[in-house]
Amino acid sequence: MTNEGPIYNVNMTDLKYDSSCNDEMIAEQAVSWFARLRAEDITNDEITRFTSWYQASLAHRQAYDEIVAFWDDADFVQALADCEQISQVIPLPPPRFKHLKIATLALAACLVSVAVIFRPYLRCLGADYCTGVGEIRTVALADGSQITLNSDTAIRFDLRDDRRYVRLQHGEAFFDVSRNPQQPFLVDARFSTTRVLGTRFIVREEADRDSVTVISGLVEVSNDRQKTALLKANENITVNPEQTSDIRSVSAINATAWLKGYASFDNVPLSKVIAEINRYRHGGILIKDKALKDLKVSGRFDIIDTDKALEALQQTLPIRIYGLTPWLVIIS
Repeated sequence: MTNEGPIYNVNMTDLKYDSSCNDEMIAEQAVSWFARLRAEDITNDEITRFTSWYQASLAHRQAYDEIVAFWDDADFVQALADCEQISQVIPLPPPRFKHLKIATLALAACLVSVAVIFRPYLRCLGADYCTGVGEIRTVALADGSQITLNSDTAIRFDLRDDRRYVRLQHGEAFFDVSRNPQQPFLVDARFSTTRVLGTRFIVREEADRDSVTVISGLVEVSNDRQKTALLKANENITVNPEQTSDIRSVSAINATAWLKGYASFDNVPLSKVIAEINRYRHGGILIKDKALKDLKVSGRFDIIDTDKALEALQQTLPIRIYGLTPWLVIIS
């Protein structure tokens, strides 16, 4: 598996049985056949060759049947929808297969590559500091504070006489704030505002909520509809448009694990583990079998080299992981 690389481009005349093919090559061939069989100009000869390829080995049949089943998976459809939002802004490159009646996995790969290439540029618009996927960066501010941006994060910063203001446009950041009672430090995220004088804390913005975790000191967290909550070290709170959660006790060590290049989990569903690893990886990781999503995972996983993290999961869980394209990894 690799994090980057060109989209697979398979010559259809090369799709014949070869006992030396590995799982990834067979998966690649299955994708190409799946796309080709849905083209308007498919020929009888190609159908015959597909039949021969499909019947040549059990591995071929399993790979193709998995693609057919996966195409109907709701998570994959959502992944396509997310990518298509990018394609509405950035023109798509020409498809590799002509006259397709419906979107195919070849087009899906194209969409994912567009998202991988252009999303960082779109997300960084208007930001003072920004990180790419898999990048972690620390910036020093003029007031002595430091901000560490996690993967795929963007912030704006405004230093004034009466306040220090940060807008978390998206992503997650660790704040080590220099104390100054005359200059409160404010962090605005999608649903919350965090106010401090001097402390260390993390703010994470997700699609439906903000999360604030205090590592040391005290912070005030508020939104437009709820009263202010006061958090101390090793406490966390989440804020969404409707409500603020109760204050929860958390492990500061786990919360700051990403600063050291790993993610730590304790009896967490596989779906959440994959969602976290996916934040540090170009492309996407999708779980095909819904039953696997609830598998419980505990351990520490590398986020600098996400391939190592996936390999560790495959060694400890009853799952199979393979690269459908360089941008799309399947767990079954």
